[in-house]
Amino acid sequence: MNYALDISKVANDALHTHEIIPDVVKSSDFKPWGLLAAEYSASAPVAMGNTLTVDETQLKPKIHFTLDPKSEFKIKDSDLFTLVITDPDAPSRHDKKWSEYAHYVETDIRLPFEYQHGTSSPVPDFVASQLTNGKTFLEYLGPAPPSGTGKHRYVFLLYKQPGDSSSFTKIVDRPNWGFGTPATGADKWATENHLQLIAANFFHAENK
Repeated sequence: MNYALDISKVANDALHTHEIIPDVVKSSDFKPWGLLAAEYSASAPVAMGNTLTVDETQLKPKIHFTLDPKSEFKIKDSDLFTLVITDPDAPSRHDKKWSEYAHYVETDIRLPFEYQHGTSSPVPDFVASQLTNGKTFLEYLGPAPPSGTGKHRYVFLLYKQPGDSSSFTKIVDRPNWGFGTPATGADKWATENHLQLIAANFFHAENK
């Protein structure tokens, strides 16, 4: 069994099942480069549509990305990446007037290679890189879904940048990512800045 390809398929299936594709990820043929993992604590991982409590998710999570070394995609030491967290269900799944709501943006992240001891060759297997070395572009704001609006999807997106973030367009407001148009957000901002989506994950949270 090819575990790497299974992970990519599971991720893609979940994105379709929960309508992250097309609500947030607009390309129906999106192919992940690997696995984007996140955890708020050991007992609160982000796992492709699981449900976490609002209280569990108020502090910025730890993020890891694992590149599939068997894939066609390659990453260089000089490449830079952007991480996004966005809510397409603001204020509810059926009312998109604040959607998407921007919760976090970090830019200029590097994904360092890890090497086997005593060699100059990358480890020939999945290697998880923790995303800790970027620049905060928009401060983290934990989920706060309005009471009674049902489960909200909180979507993590990892993009490859064309260069550094010095010319990126500013995010002037969190609702609609400042565009002022319902159901608008990360995809439009990423398109403006020529970002390439490489991985995604998400969880649900609600205030009953």
